[in-house]
Amino acid sequence: MNSSSFLDFTTEIADEEEAGAACTVDGEKSLFKNTNVVDVLTKKKQQREEAREVAQKKKEQDKMQREKDKLAKQERKDKEKKRTQKGERKR
Repeated sequence: MNSSSFLDFTTEIADEEEAGAACTVDGEKSLFKNTNVVDVLTKKKQQREEAREVAQKKKEQDKMQREKDKLAKQERKDKEKKRTQKGERKR
């Protein structure tokens, strides 16, 4: 084995180790990135669900308030009607 083939052989091993290390680093980055993507997607999904729940709750509260207002309006109308009827009876 001459010195040039030995150097080629060690260079080839070093290149493979670097490539392996690069793959591992890329693999780790990829794994980290994928984990991060999953976390981000999960968080966004949770935010959408929370927003949906808040919107649903607000919708229900608004509906209840409209019903309450409607009843109050009807009561005022009935009161006014009774008052005018009493006034007509006195005449």
